[in-house]
Amino acid sequence: VTIDWLHEHACSRSYGLGTKVPWDEQYLIESLSDSTIYMAYYTVAHLLQAPDSFDGKKIGSANIHPSQMTIDVWNYIFFTDVLYSSLNTDISQSTLDRLRNEFQYWYPVDLRSSGKDLVPNHLTYSLYNHVALWPKKEDNRWPKAFRANGHLRLNDEKVHN
Repeated sequence: VTIDWLHEHACSRSYGLGTKVPWDEQYLIESLSDSTIYMAYYTVAHLLQAPDSFDGKKIGSANIHPSQMTIDVWNYIFFTDVLYSSLNTDISQSTLDRLRNEFQYWYPVDLRSSGKDLVPNHLTYSLYNHVALWPKKEDNRWPKAFRANGHLRLNDEKVHN
């Protein structure tokens, strides 16, 4: 069964690439957790990063520096029950409302498509992480659909890149 092994899977690791755990930077967020929610960032990336800045070093049209993007600011963008008055930020409410509106408009994804071999891990984590962040179905932030793709075959052999 797809979920039987998840209770044994670590949520962090100490090697490789990835996002550092905020409270203990010797650890990285486990890649399955980290890579299943990044689409939420895409909804506001064009405002936070300049169009010609794939590495994120040039700030975007919202004129927000990365250091200003605190957990409270992200919570305001992603969760409608967070009030601007509760934030400790110098980013204007109109700017943050612009980011929040972009997120509200573009999220959730209509379709999450992936290889069939990723159903038991990546797609399952995606569902779990969305339910954990937005537990109420009425929040309407869960992916609307998942699609598992098969593998291409040519002359009865699996096609590789």
